Amino acid sequence: MSRTLLALESFLELSEAMAGAAVAQKWESLVEIGEQRGALANQLPADLGATLHPAEQTRARTIIEHCQQLDTQIRSLVEERQNALKVLLREPDPPR
Repeated sequence: MSRTLLALESFLELSEAMAGAAVAQKWESLVEIGEQRGALANQLPADLGATLHPAEQTRARTIIEHCQQLDTQIRSLVEERQNALKVLLREPDPPR
């Protein structure tokens, strides 16, 4: 397995951990794992296809698609949390 595909596998593991943290509402963990994932993403080559053996490209595509699905799930959970916080932080209506 190539170094690039191993990095993508690690990226997927971090994405799954982020989704788990979001579901568990462990927001600090979500941020910490997201920082790790961001650092890993910065290490990936800009042109993944050029660095992967043709036999590995299908697996890489599957990993990327799964990560995108997880990102959508995470984003939805974070938006729900942000909306709940907005309600809590909203200024009370002034007395009449």
